[in-house]
Amino acid sequence: MTSHELFGDGVSRSSGNQARRYNLLAARLIAELVKNSLGPRGMDKMFVDLLGEVTVTKDGATLLRKIDVEHPAAKVIIEASNAVDNEVGDGTTSVVVLAGALVQKAEALLDMGIAPSTISEGYSKGLEFALDALGDISQKYANTDREVMKRLAVTCLQSRALSYAGEHAADLVVDAVSSVADFGSGHAEIDDIKIEEKQGSISEMQLVSGIVLDKTIDSSAMPKHVNDAKILLIDEDLEGKRTKTDAEIRITHPSQLKAYSYAQTEMIRSKLQHIVDSGANVVLSRKGINTFSQNFLREAGIISVRRVKENDLIWLAKATGATITGRLDHDHEIDHHHGHHSGNHHHESDHDLNHTHYHHADIDIKLGYASRVYEKFVGDDRMVFVEGCKNPKSITLLLRANSKRTLDECHRSALDAVHVLRNFIASPEIVLGGGSVEAAIAKRVREKALSIEGREQIVLGMFADALEEIPLTIARNAGMDEIDTLTQLRSSHALSNGKVSTFGIDAIYRKVKDMSPDVVEPTVVKVQVIKTAVEVTNMLLRVDDVLMAKPVMHTHTHGDGIKHTHAGGDKTHAHDHFDRLGKQQRPMHHYY
Repeated sequence: MTSHELFGDGVSRSSGNQARRYNLLAARLIAELVKNSLGPRGMDKMFVDLLGEVTVTKDGATLLRKIDVEHPAAKVIIEASNAVDNEVGDGTTSVVVLAGALVQKAEALLDMGIAPSTISEGYSKGLEFALDALGDISQKYANTDREVMKRLAVTCLQSRALSYAGEHAADLVVDAVSSVADFGSGHAEIDDIKIEEKQGSISEMQLVSGIVLDKTIDSSAMPKHVNDAKILLIDEDLEGKRTKTDAEIRITHPSQLKAYSYAQTEMIRSKLQHIVDSGANVVLSRKGINTFSQNFLREAGIISVRRVKENDLIWLAKATGATITGRLDHDHEIDHHHGHHSGNHHHESDHDLNHTHYHHADIDIKLGYASRVYEKFVGDDRMVFVEGCKNPKSITLLLRANSKRTLDECHRSALDAVHVLRNFIASPEIVLGGGSVEAAIAKRVREKALSIEGREQIVLGMFADALEEIPLTIARNAGMDEIDTLTQLRSSHALSNGKVSTFGIDAIYRKVKDMSPDVVEPTVVKVQVIKTAVEVTNMLLRVDDVLMAKPVMHTHTHGDGIKHTHAGGDKTHAHDHFDRLGKQQRPMHHYY
């Protein structure tokens, strides 16, 4: 009985060596796709989706997330790149290049007649040696070391879109991460950094110690600028209620209409009075504020911004220290101290001076503080800046670039750099970049390989060659000669007299040189990249049977001259059914 009879129509099967070869080929092709994006001289890729939306990026994972591949082995490589992106946020191209190199060496080893299981074991041993070597090479620092953080940011941004902004961008990213990080616990919450983008010149990028809202102040009659802002954040309607369901109000006499409208206005007026009593001079609301309310607030000298996004409101609360108030309609009494008006005076702490408390019978409103709140033009649009917050736990990085596409890529670059700094704060160990660490590990693995008998010695030699593919790819992308580079790199590492050599590829000046102290990367990123690459290659090596259930496709022409291909095309069918299928919405994609 043949496999065709066993599985029936539409199942293709490739098994044994052939299946393995196809898998390794698919993985290698994915690596070829992103290879020339690696390093400061790497090239960008342009991707155009079904709707004609263009993405220009140098980030490996971003491109691979967008392309639609059929082959399961290619999908495995893409998932590996995504995993590295989610875990450490950098090294997404490196992991694919390294996996591609390991796969290519595995093909050569298979040709020599070495068994897949031997290759797999050799690679696992190689990983062990590589991680040991990394542990020895790593340099430890205090996680508050600004100098190292700056070097990490510069290295990361050098090969990204923000390299045009030079050291300015690196300084901003370091400031941003430092202000939201908790160095004691080694934790930095990336989501506390709001990244806002507007078209303009890349040199106008700035960090705001507070929050920038893509909004305008509600009424043109309100002041455009407030110093020493006492900020009230509300999640409450300051306009007539619209009911969620259909509701009707039955009115039998004109006087009732007046009474109803008066009652509604009074309800809003009571809320507005609470706002005025609280002493706030800036009100930021998630919901609507009607004209009556705007005028009331304006007369009280209060600025308001309505329909602020929920995320922005949470960021504002973290930045200004205010609480978000949901209910404003209760009988109220004001009491500026926690005790009622007794004769004892206790000194307010500095914190209490910043954050005015407003006490209610039921609710406690805590106002936030910012040294100024103002509206100004950024590019073509007006934006509201809430800045000068004291010790803000959330801040805004305002990116500027010439087009939406460049802005997107700058956003990705900034996120990569922020991730790198977060990794450093969590585990403050660094290695030198520019492919120098891979070359050093390769040398160590070769030395260790000599002490191993059997075929694994050959496999470990190939593992070391694969590691050198990272510096070689950086050199190739910079237009350097591959063979000269490799010989120089190896000899500089061999002549380092027992010390760890720090020679790598300087792609900017196109030469092999000492990478210390400028070009550095976090050790965690390297560990993650090497582990993931070995893991994914071993997985592909262990597969020797691929079964793909694919419907049989038929190409045919309809009466109206439309020619197309689909499953079941050999059976009689109406055309509009497939038209509808073709109009399926494209899936949401994870943008950054």
